[in-house]
Amino acid sequence: MLNFIIGYLVIINCISMIFMYMDMKTDLIKLEKGTINFIYALLAIIGGSVGILVTSQMFGYKKEEKIIKRFIPFIVFLEVIIIGIIIIKKYELNIL
Repeated sequence: MLNFIIGYLVIINCISMIFMYMDMKTDLIKLEKGTINFIYALLAIIGGSVGILVTSQMFGYKKEEKIIKRFIPFIVFLEVIIIGIIIIKKYELNIL
């Protein structure tokens, strides 16, 4: 189960990074600004938030967008909590 989750997160983050790179470097994606931001939010919700944050910091692309400045870090925080809970349940760790 844990291997599946890690593999899923790696793949979805790579997809997020590729999508953001294509949006930045090419004119292949011809969508409105609101639609692009919705796609970024959707990718972040399904697990690609780290990839979006890393890509925006690496290339300085859309760093000042409200969605990347506020929403994506919140999603990263929630994902870390959820993954922590899954690991604690999986290995039956007694933290408290």
